[in-house]
Amino acid sequence: MLEPLSYRGSKIGLWWGWESWELMFESRSGSRVREVRVPGFTHLRTVSGFSLRYGASHPERLAERAGERGMDALALTDRDTLAGTVRFAKACAKAGVRPLFGAELAVAEPEPGRARRDGRRRTPVRGGAFIDESTPRVTFLARDGAAGWAGLCGIVTAARQGDGTPLLPWSANRADGLTVLLGPDSGVGRALAAGRPDRAAKLLAPWREVYGDALRLEAVWHGRTGTGPGSLRLAARTVGFAAEQRVRPVLSNAVRYADPGLGPVADVLDAARRLVPIDPAKELDSGEAWLKDAGGMLGVAERVVEAAGFGRGTAHRLLEQTQATAAECLVDPEDDLGIGTVHFPEPHLVGADRRSAQRVLASRAAAGMLRHGYAGRRAYWERMHDELDVIAHHGFATYFLTVAQVVDDVRARGIRVAARGSGAGSLVNHLLGIAHADPVEHGLLMERFLSKRRLVLPDIDIDVESARRLEVYRAIIGRFGAERVATVAMPETYRVRHAIRDVGAALSLDPAEIDRLAKSFPHIRARDARAALDELPELRQPAGERSATAGCGSWSRRWTRSRAGSRCIRAGCSCPTPPCCPVRRSCRPAARGCPCRSSTRTTSRISGCSSWTCSACGCSRRWRTPSRRCGGRRGGGSTWTRCRTAIRRRTA
Repeated sequence: MLEPLSYRGSKIGLWWGWESWELMFESRSGSRVREVRVPGFTHLRTVSGFSLRYGASHPERLAERAGERGMDALALTDRDTLAGTVRFAKACAKAGVRPLFGAELAVAEPEPGRARRDGRRRTPVRGGAFIDESTPRVTFLARDGAAGWAGLCGIVTAARQGDGTPLLPWSANRADGLTVLLGPDSGVGRALAAGRPDRAAKLLAPWREVYGDALRLEAVWHGRTGTGPGSLRLAARTVGFAAEQRVRPVLSNAVRYADPGLGPVADVLDAARRLVPIDPAKELDSGEAWLKDAGGMLGVAERVVEAAGFGRGTAHRLLEQTQATAAECLVDPEDDLGIGTVHFPEPHLVGADRRSAQRVLASRAAAGMLRHGYAGRRAYWERMHDELDVIAHHGFATYFLTVAQVVDDVRARGIRVAARGSGAGSLVNHLLGIAHADPVEHGLLMERFLSKRRLVLPDIDIDVESARRLEVYRAIIGRFGAERVATVAMPETYRVRHAIRDVGAALSLDPAEIDRLAKSFPHIRARDARAALDELPELRQPAGERSATAGCGSWSRRWTRSRAGSRCIRAGCSCPTPPCCPVRRSCRPAARGCPCRSSTRTTSRISGCSSWTCSACGCSRRWRTPSRRCGGRRGGGSTWTRCRTAIRRRTA
């Protein structure tokens, strides 16, 4: 936000109008200069990489960019999950940004006749599966502290009760402390895109009945044409419809990535999610769904309200409504979510009714010494007292008693149970019956598990019989109650081979080439792919092909060629797909508007084959001339005759 500047000998006046904040400066000469104060902005709809195959940035990057661009708050509204909440809250605390928490869910329509049918699912003839994304999606934001967070967790859980794609039934679409954003992907937004405000008003009525004043209409403009999501006409219709229905509008950018220029990544993610290759002839990501600053969003607001028929100054009112909605979404990560604190079951649930948990733990450990026959061994007693002192220092006695109670309940049902990991190095765990191995006899260290310098809660990993896992769940819930028990999911991240196969299929690469590249990498994370190319000797050949063929092995260059090819088609090039081969005779003289006028020649270090690459769009594909070094073979083993015929056919 711009602060009013003070000049010596000047008078500064501040007026509040319906449309904007204005600052009036009066100089010594009496002339007045008007300056419009730019309000702040908070993105209410932002997804991260925890939205599987949809978000293109990590929560840490989003929070970092929000701090750099002067934002006071930022919302994280991942699709169908709250898994990124903790990482996002910690990143916001580091960046000095207030976090807002929400989720984007697919919601069943209230009309019974239009509900999604749960009959037989269609199956493609050639195998695979159809991806249905036709269900309207709505954004929910937690508003009233712990109550809002509980309501948000409740509806996310309700959406995941059934099998298949998460879907929130309309009967479960009721929670306290939530703010609801009906955007372009909602039923109301789709009705407005179709030019049916009457239908939109009908769909809005049940939402208004449930959420009342907590309902908002979300306007999004991504520079698209037409009336679909991200178009200026739909955003203007949303603002006008909100004024007619007396529902407060908000402005959003539907953020999918933190920085500009990541639109191609979003296209690859969309193709991988929908199980279809990228088609440059169809509508792709506009590249506008990034974390814009307040100035950029002010420009968007001005265009939207002007298209809706209001004055440009009304854009400030739209931003103020967005800021007011963000100010209402107050959820404290420490007090309401409990981040940074440890929560244990009540002591009476683990046998500490009349005595403290620490005394009960010491008594059970001493009993274990007698049971195992360690009563006459001084080293064991000293080790036990040292570990009890460390546990008392952190206040973790209830935690050890809780794990011991779980192990006892599981073992009482005849289910095999064993501890693994660093927890086996604790003598107290051994005395409580959690771990079987004797840490003193085997020389295991307690410090790997817990010490006074280690402040975090230690992990005690327990393995049970997988066939009887549900029995263990029921036993734990029966002992402690469903309100104290939760299951934890580990989100899967891309391994490099899986990422190569998904991206290669999205970019329509040759399956044989995809398989060769994927198998050339070891089993590492996808984020380590670049480092592996530079460090591992066995990957020098793929890396050499990538650099020597001027992009034939680089997916980013292939993507550049596909985008340039679509531009060439719009320019009037008469070449069939793939267009713009610089060695074709018909491309250069026939299409006057074609940008492919020049080309460069490179030679592969691996096969020795030459490749012609267009300097305008990077198009090269497989138009290569074989050299004597490769023995008349081209890339995948084609003979000299086939290679020469292919070149002749493409140059005719």
